[in-house]
Order: sequence, then C-alpha cells, then structure tokens
Amino acid sequence: MRNDDRCIDDDAPTGVFARPSAPPAPPPRHLTDDRLWDANDVAKYVKVSRSWVYHRAEAGLLPCIRVGGLLRFDSAAIRADARGELPSSKRAAAVPKKNRG
Repeated sequence: MRNDDRCIDDDAPTGVFARPSAPPAPPPRHLTDDRLWDANDVAKYVKVSRSWVYHRAEAGLLPCIRVGGLLRFDSAAIRADARGELPSSKRAAAVPKKNRG
C-alpha cells in the first residue's frame, strides 16, 4: 500500500498514522514560576527535609525573605544557591536579625 499522503504509516498495524488533534499541553508551572516559595517548595527542590530548610535559613546559610513571621524564598536565589553561584555574604544578608525586645 503506497500513498503520498503524509498521514499514512505503512508500518503501523492499521496502516494509518493519526496525528494528535491539538498540540500537547505545556507542563504545569510548578516550582518554575516567579512566585515566592515556602519551606516545602525549597525542600522538594533541594530534596531535603523541611526542618533542614528552616535550620539553614535561620543560620543565614540559605537566602530567605521574612514575610511577617513566615519564611519565604526567592526561587531564583534558591536555584543560584543550589548551583553554588550565590556568594556567602549574600546568604547572610538575606536573613534579617531578629528584634530583641
């Protein structure tokens, strides 16, 4: 069976190749967008426990942002830190000192 139609596949069991009607959906935007991450997101990305994330952030070894009493993390900074691109002075500056009152 020879046909010049590009949708025919002579090697297929049915002899017909069906193209998908719509392009595949893009992958979900999880952990790749520009939103702030929480400790769970960081732990999942770095493949460590959530307590490890909190300990490193409180020690100034992981860049974080304080939002009220919560710790949030800039995804770009976490990626750079994981690749070893973030200098240690930036890590320490990212965690503000607690007010003692």
